[in-house]
Formats: sequence, C-alpha cells, structure tokens
Amino acid sequence: MPWWLPTTSARDPSWEPPTPRVRARRGYGGRVPFESARSLAPVTVLPSVGSTFDVVDPRAAALSTWATLDQRAGRGRLGRAWVAPAGRCLAASILVRPTSPPDAWGWLPLAVGLALAEAIDPLVPTATVSVKWPNDVLVDGAKVAGILCERRGDDVVVGVGVNLVLTPDELPTDRATSLRIAGARGEAEELADAVLAGVLRGIRDASDLADARLHERIAGRCSTLGERVRVLLPAGRDLVGTASGLGPAGELDVDVDGRRERVSAGDVQHVR
Repeated sequence: MPWWLPTTSARDPSWEPPTPRVRARRGYGGRVPFESARSLAPVTVLPSVGSTFDVVDPRAAALSTWATLDQRAGRGRLGRAWVAPAGRCLAASILVRPTSPPDAWGWLPLAVGLALAEAIDPLVPTATVSVKWPNDVLVDGAKVAGILCERRGDDVVVGVGVNLVLTPDELPTDRATSLRIAGARGEAEELADAVLAGVLRGIRDASDLADARLHERIAGRCSTLGERVRVLLPAGRDLVGTASGLGPAGELDVDVDGRRERVSAGDVQHVR
C-alpha cells in the first residue's frame, strides 16, 4: 500500500547528523520541553529547523524523536508545503521500526492518527476529535493535525504536525483549526508535550499493526466512514461515493453506484 514516501537512505553507517542548533533548551516553568515525552523515548529538541525529517539519524534507537515549535520548510502529502508561524505549532519526526508484517504497515498512519486523537481528547473536552482517512486529525470537523509517513528501508519515519495555539487569522485555510481555538488551555510547549507523549505512547502500544482490536478502535474514531466523499486518486481520476469501511491493509472502501472501490492512496474530501 503506497502510503509512504520511499527514500534511498536506510541506516547508512556513514550518515552524519547535522550539528548546529540541535540542542535542548529550557522552556515553560523552568522545565526542559517535552518532559513527559522524554519519559517514553529519546527526544531531541530543535530550536528551529528546516524540516524535522532531514535531521532523523537512522542509527538512533526506535521511537527516537526530533521535535520543534519552529519548522521552516516542512512538507506534507502530495508535495504540499507545511509552514507555520514560529512557536505556534508542533512538528516532530519519530523513527519507527515496525515489527508487524509489511502488509500491515498501511495501518501505521491510521494508528498514529488514533494516538493523536486520543491525546487531544482531554485537551478539548467539549469538542469532537476524529481521524480522517488516511492521515488527518479533525476537531469538530476542521483539521488540527496531519501525519506523513516516509519509508526508509526497514524503518519508517513518522512525521506529525499539530496546530497548537494558532489564532483564527493565522490558520492556513478555513477548513483548519487549532487546539487553542478548540478550547485547549496552557502554553504551546505544554500542549506539545502532552500531544507528543500521547503519540509516542500510542505507537508503542500499537506494535501489532495487524491486531483486529486496533482496527476496530481506528474504525470507531474514523469520521470518514459513512460519509459521502470525493477521492482524488494519484492517476488523476476522481471517485465520488460513500466511504463504507476499511480494507485489510487500512485501505478505504468506497461504494460507488453499487460497486465497491478499494482505495489505497488518494486525497479524500468529505462532501458536505
């Protein structure tokens, strides 16, 4: 299932990590940022970076994470840029070494979405948090976070971007939101730590991507299911139908004029 961005680098012993600006710094309340997240995995805090994807060390331990609140040249799916004002959004890349068979790896972005949604839930208790297939998290129907998975040999780098404290006039589109707009309290660093810790915990606990119970939890959180959708396929073809379920590898099943289409990659729009 082509949900990842393939690359040629994979645990290259000659790889040298960038050294400038890669250092921890003191943050809110005198604590080192990402204190909760660091109790779960090694976290490198970057004061600023072009893209967290570019500084991932393939020799690092599983779940090692590179995080920043100031990403200058992030990227999303389908070649889209991901840019945000400094100090307002979380960007993180997590090195994952899946132990499940490769045919189950298609569930990884959905499992990360579930972990994100469950981490965001207590921060916005009056809102509805859901997963939009294949890799977005919504709060009350508006996008608050996105996920990008990049395969590197036997590893996967999971990129996560979360709108933390953006104001309405800072939102990139009218279909986006932020934790602050949805009612979350606290400083950006506090929110980032809570979200990242939840994601790391969720990835750790979802080590078996083929687990049917995990699939049921994802389906229960996926707001795409049951919706009328338009799917923009990589080949340029559009599908319009009703999202009816998830396939064995995390694909989206769409009922189109009485027939089922199974989509493994595409850009999904909920038709209102």
